[in-house]
Amino acid sequence: MDIQHNPRLALNRSIVLHIFPSFGYGGQQARFATLAAGLCDEFRHHVVSLDGDVTAQALLSGNAPVEISDYHAKKSSLASISNITHFRKLMTAVNPGLLCTYNWGAMEAVMANRLGPRIPHIHFEDGFGNGENPDSQSGKRIATRRFLLNTSTVVVPSRTLETIATDVWKLKSKRVRYIANGVDIDRLQGAPSAVSTTVSIGTLGCLRPEKNHLRLINAFITADRDKRASLTIVGDGPMREMLIGSIKVSNVEDRIFLPGATATPEDAYRNFDIFALSSDTEQAPLSMMEAMAAGLPVVAPNIGDIATMISDENRALITPAGDDDAFVYALAQLIQNPTERAQLGAANRAKARKAFALEPMIEEHRALYLAAVQSNG
Repeated sequence: MDIQHNPRLALNRSIVLHIFPSFGYGGQQARFATLAAGLCDEFRHHVVSLDGDVTAQALLSGNAPVEISDYHAKKSSLASISNITHFRKLMTAVNPGLLCTYNWGAMEAVMANRLGPRIPHIHFEDGFGNGENPDSQSGKRIATRRFLLNTSTVVVPSRTLETIATDVWKLKSKRVRYIANGVDIDRLQGAPSAVSTTVSIGTLGCLRPEKNHLRLINAFITADRDKRASLTIVGDGPMREMLIGSIKVSNVEDRIFLPGATATPEDAYRNFDIFALSSDTEQAPLSMMEAMAAGLPVVAPNIGDIATMISDENRALITPAGDDDAFVYALAQLIQNPTERAQLGAANRAKARKAFALEPMIEEHRALYLAAVQSNG
C-alpha cells in the first residue's frame, strides 16, 4: 500500500475514512476535493482508492488535510473475505470518527463495518456504472443495498436517485438525504477564450463505458458535415485506446482531440462553444453544472435530473434517451446557430448561479459530518 502523507494530518481534527472504488478523475472525486478544502478546519481525511488510481489527488487544494492510499481490491461477485478482512484492519488502524463509502464498488467496506467496528457511516450514491442499469437493477444488488444501508445515512445528488433509494431499494426516507452538488461559479465564469472561426464542441469526464463517448464521436461526425467544428473529449480512463482507434478509423484525427485529464476544468470550458453529454446513465452530472456556470449551451440525453437542471431555454435540446437522431439534430442546430448558442449559454449561466452555488453544498456536508461524528462521542 502506497501512502502519501500530508503533514497537516498531524493537526487535531476528526478523521474521516473515505473508500472510493477509484480516485481517478470524476465528478465524485472533484466534489470530494472541494469539500476537503471547504471543511479543512474541522476534518482530516484518509482516502482509499480500490483500483489503485489516485490521479484525482491533483484536484486537491494545498491546504486540504488529506492522506491517500491505494488498495487493489480483489474482484468478487459480491464479497471477498480478504477484502473485508483488509477493511476491518484498515478501520482499526485509521480509527476514524466517520466512514464514508461511495457507490456499489465500496459495498464490501460497508459489510466490514457492519461486522465491526460499526463506525458512524455515510454512503454516497452518485449514479450507476458499467453493468448497472437504473431501470432494471439486479435483484442481488437491490437486496444488498436494502440490507447493508438500512442503518446508514445515504446521500444522493439527484431526485431520481432519491426516488430509487426509497422506492426500489426500500430504504426509509429518513435515511436518505438529498444534497445538491455545487460548483465554484466565480472560478468558472472567467474571461472567454479568443474568438475562433471553428465551433468547438467539448465534453469532460472519465472515459468509461457508460459515458458512451463513441456515441458523441459518431454524432459529431454526422452533425458536422460541413467540417466547420471540432470535438474535444477531456478526460482519461479505460476506453481511451478504443476511442483513439475509432477516431483513426473514421479519419477525423484533425477534428477530434483527446488531450487527457485536467486539474483545471475551467480552462477547458473556456475553449468550448458547446458542451455535449452522450452518457447512457447520469444523475446530476457535475460537468454539466460546470459547463452551465461557464456559460455554455448544452446537448444531452434526458436521463437522471438533467432536464430539470438545465435552463428552460435550453430544455428543447435535451433529447429523448436512446434517440441518436435527435441528439445529432440538436448538435447540428447549435453548430449552425451562434446567436442561439449565446442565448442558451447566458440562460444556463443564470440558472447555474441560482441553483448550483458551492456554499450550500459545503454547509450541508459540514452539518452532516458533524452530526455523525458527534453521535459517536
